[in-house]
Amino acid sequence: MRLTWKQRLLITIKRQKKQALMHTTIATIVCLVLLALLQWWTPVEAASVQKDKRAFVTVTMVGDMMFARNMNIVTNHYGYDYLFQYARPYFQSSDLVTGNFENPIVLKPGYPLAEKFIHLKTGPEAAKVLARMGFDVVNLANNHMKDFGKPGLMDTRKVFRQVGVDTVGAGRDLKSAKQIRYFTINGVKVAVLGISEVLPEGFRAYKDRSGILPADPNIFMPLVAKAKRNADLVLVHIHWGVEYDSHYHPRQRDLAHALADAGADIIIGHHPHVLEPVEVYNNSVIFYSLGNFVFDQGWSRTKETALVQYKLYPDGKARIEIVPMMIRQGQPRPVFGWTNLYRREKIFSEITEEPMYTDQWNQVWKREGDLLVREVDHSRVLKGMKQHGQ
Repeated sequence: MRLTWKQRLLITIKRQKKQALMHTTIATIVCLVLLALLQWWTPVEAASVQKDKRAFVTVTMVGDMMFARNMNIVTNHYGYDYLFQYARPYFQSSDLVTGNFENPIVLKPGYPLAEKFIHLKTGPEAAKVLARMGFDVVNLANNHMKDFGKPGLMDTRKVFRQVGVDTVGAGRDLKSAKQIRYFTINGVKVAVLGISEVLPEGFRAYKDRSGILPADPNIFMPLVAKAKRNADLVLVHIHWGVEYDSHYHPRQRDLAHALADAGADIIIGHHPHVLEPVEVYNNSVIFYSLGNFVFDQGWSRTKETALVQYKLYPDGKARIEIVPMMIRQGQPRPVFGWTNLYRREKIFSEITEEPMYTDQWNQVWKREGDLLVREVDHSRVLKGMKQHGQ
């Protein structure tokens, strides 16, 4: 039986539809693969970062840095400096660099283990690389600093002293843990301290026991007030929140506002392992979580991070610059250019409290190239300089 021309035409159309669907599917898969490859591609050379000569104070802040577990594979293969290949130019353009050191340095075997499930430790090279990279002070007030008891904590403080990096938030007793570190930058006196709301059994510092400084208002309110009396700019590291939760909780907000009311100008949150929003409360800048920075966790959200620079200008204005980054093989890398557009926008959406590109968002945030920028009135810092006779 011979087919009519209409029947032959219908068969041809159906065949072409099937082929078109197959070709479209193949093309889509190829595009997705190419996009994924492009997103993972990073230039060999780190970006050049020029110091902002108009700013007389530049502070760089990062999240959790952990050198244990699978990070040993990375450092054994590439070395420790590799971890900061792309971040180092930002450190070099800064007057003060700080972050959270998430594991103790253990110098000897046989230390007592804390009664908890996960125990992290590293060696002296972790402190040495932070010194080489230009870190000035690291926070020890976190839920891993006594994983190997008092000996691990004491080793950590000892090694950081030897390499010339200050520590805050933990000590041989409560008095030691309460120690505030002061830095003077172009006449601006900066105070840094650390506290933690995450307190495993036996981790809290007491008058006669080593440990980390608790986020107890009876302790931190007078301590922050003391820092503000003695300094112009006060930075507080705080370990808090819920792991892997991208939204801060009312308890965090209450603590943050209490810290700000006590005199904290910048609050740097750690522990959730993911990014949480930035809030400006009475001109105090609150980073609820900067996420991981050097870490081995493999979920995409735990690899999304941000390096933050705070720049203070002679007119009292301060700029908050968000540098979006992605952790690959334990190494944070900037997500710049059109190939990283999706990842960059995702990071910005997580770190901004306001819905992106709404009128509210546009009033407080602005894009400058691949960076996200917000201005804050910090003229009170300059007033503090006058009061302190600088």
